Order: sequence, then C-alpha cells, then structure tokens
Amino acid sequence: MSQSHYRPEMSRPEANHAELYRDPAIFDEEMDKIFHATWVYVGHASEVPNPGDYKTSFIGRVPVIMSRDMAGQIHVIANRCTHRGSTLCAREFGHAESFTCPYHAWTFRLDGSLEAVGLPRGYNEGELDYAGLGLPAAPRVGSYRGFVFASLNPDVRDFDTHIAAAKKYIDYYCDLSPTGEITVGRTGIYKHRYRGNWKAQLEGSVEGYHVWHNHRTAIDIMSRFLPIMKQYQNLPMKAYDLGFGHNIIENYTLTDAQVHERWPAEFIDMLISAHGRERAMNALRHRFNIVLFPNMAILEYHVRVIRPLAADLTEVRQYHTSMVGAPAEMNLRRVREHEFFYGPGGAGGPDDLATFDRIQQGMEAHTAPWVLFNRGLKSEETTADGLRAGHHTQETQQRAPYYEYRRLMEGKAPAPSRIRLAAAG
Repeated sequence: MSQSHYRPEMSRPEANHAELYRDPAIFDEEMDKIFHATWVYVGHASEVPNPGDYKTSFIGRVPVIMSRDMAGQIHVIANRCTHRGSTLCAREFGHAESFTCPYHAWTFRLDGSLEAVGLPRGYNEGELDYAGLGLPAAPRVGSYRGFVFASLNPDVRDFDTHIAAAKKYIDYYCDLSPTGEITVGRTGIYKHRYRGNWKAQLEGSVEGYHVWHNHRTAIDIMSRFLPIMKQYQNLPMKAYDLGFGHNIIENYTLTDAQVHERWPAEFIDMLISAHGRERAMNALRHRFNIVLFPNMAILEYHVRVIRPLAADLTEVRQYHTSMVGAPAEMNLRRVREHEFFYGPGGAGGPDDLATFDRIQQGMEAHTAPWVLFNRGLKSEETTADGLRAGHHTQETQQRAPYYEYRRLMEGKAPAPSRIRLAAAG
C-alpha cells in the first residue's frame, strides 16, 4: 500500500492544515477512506415514486443507480455494465423496465441482475455467468423518512446508530407536511460548481459566524418580515455536534406567539389536527441546517448534496422540497422564499459560492498554512445527552465533522458513542 499523504498532525480540533484542501493525493485518500467507507446519501424515495423509476447518483467516485423495482423495493446498484464498463444510465432521472448498455446491449433488471446479452449465440458454453455478472449492489442500504443512504463498506456501523441523533430533526422537517411526507426535487433543482474543496461547503452549510457579515443584504430584507432576524447574532441559539461527523445549527426557535406570526392559522391548525399539538409545534418552531456527514445537508427549503470532483472542484446540487398535503399557497411560499436566498440571483447563496472560490485561492498562501476552527472551543459545553454544544455563531459545528474525518483518515476503529439517546426516532 502506498504511503499516506495525510498525517495526523494535519488536523486537530482547533485547526486544519491547508494541504487538506489542496493536495490531490489527500483528495484521493478521502474518496477511499471516507466516501467509500461510510454511509453516503444517494437520494430520496420521492425521486423514484413508481416502479421502474430511477435516479443516478454517486458514492464518492462510484456512479450508482437508485432504482425502484416492480415490487416497489429500492435498490442501489453500480451504474456500470459488467461487460466492458460503460455506464448504463446517462440521465439523472428516468423510467425504464430494464437497463440496457448502449455498447453491446447487455440488459439488466431493475434490481441489477443480468437478464440478457446482445448476440448471445457468439458465446460458448461456460463463457457467461449470468448469476455472477449482475450489477454490483451497495452492500448496505438504509433509509429514514424517505432519505436513502448506502455504503460500499459491508462492515460499516449500523445505519440506525449512525443517524440516531439526527432523527428528531429529520422528524421536525418532515412533520411540516400534514401527511408527514415530503417530495425532493420535484419543484426544482439548482446545480452549480465552485473552484474549491468539498469541505468548504460541508463547513459552510452550518456556518453561523458569517451570516451577519456575508449575507447582510439578505438579513436586512428578511428582518422586515421576521423581526427576530434583526438580532441574529445575539439570539440564544445553539449548534451541536451530533456525533459520527453530523452536526446542526439552530437558525432560530420561535415562541408560540412567533409561530402564529410566521405561519397562517389554518396551516397551524392543519398540522395540529394531523400530528397533535406537541409534534406540530416542534415542526413549526424550529428552523435549522443539519449536515449528515460527508455529503448531505437538509436546509429549510432544500436538500443539498455535495459531490467532490477534485481537490479544487466541487459540484453542489440543491433539491427543493415540498410538503405533501400542504396547501398549495404554502408550497408556493417555500419556492419563493428559496428563490430569494438560494437562486442564481438570490440574496444569499451566490455570496457563499464567491467566498468558496476565494477560500481556495487563499489556500495557496503557503506562508499562512492553517485554517482555524477555535472560535468558542474553550467555552464549548457538553449536554446531558453527551453532545458538544456552542453558540450558533461559534465553530462547534465546524469542528464536528473532523472528529469522524480524522478517525476514518487514520483508519481507527470507532470510539464508543459519547451520545446518550433515550428515545431516538
């Protein structure tokens, strides 16, 4: 095995070395040791609603297909013909009764098993192993509330354990629907690239420190409709390390009175009728950004998927979400508020993309080799549930993914969980 370019001294709680953001060899190691070793988000069940529907995605560098077979079961299989290697599906979304390679017409069922080959009479007896030439399936697939994750590592930790601390926030998110169901990407998808490392977006998806400065125009406009935003930097909000690289930042938590200011009374009553008061109010009160390490974030209006392409190139896809069963005007409101901040001409998202480009340029300044994450480290608390916690404008949430990052990059066994959950889910 070749010598690792990553060294333990390159990352510690208070700082990362800039080489982690610019070295192509370290990027290659991240693909193998992180993306090909842990749970990675591949899609949402609503993106393949019907038998025969499929979505293409990636687990690190590995192209995959998330398909729904005729029995309704979801599969995650390699998007690679087992004959000569061509990808089978070129589009991100589609519908098919089977997958046929354009090169030699090898055909695979929706579960990945080999169904037929082109010109089969050219093969001699014993040259084709139909049972052994199906599309390789991800060894592990897990899902929660429709969010589908897969791992190429058969020995990865149990999925329910992996996302246990995140479940209540996913519940809050989905419970804004009176049916408890959401659709992902059906109401729009933004795709963009930036000239920078994937970890800049991982960190930036839960960044509270920059909001007051980098998004001041958006804050000023939002404050007209949501006065609480005028005090953004002083709000008593927290950010948490949820373990296993996951983290969350509370953007705001509304009081009952503020819930009624933000949401129409009819919508509030609809959710209370559907879920009960406590569950409905939890969904209505909380706005947050949550990262599920290493490639996915859930924000108020979209699911964000981070796809690393090179040490200095990243693709980000933002899949807008809608609430099944909610009034049409509420879902339209979600679209408009999303466009305001994240659209190509939005008041917030483009700020981040420009900053990520500038961050990557700055990484070439060898005279200043460290990226700092020490804001709030000395005052960081541990909650009764075992979570690291800090103020939402500090950097607890930026430090969080790197505990898991260091473990995976150094090849260490998982440490016993620090997190105590009495009733997850």
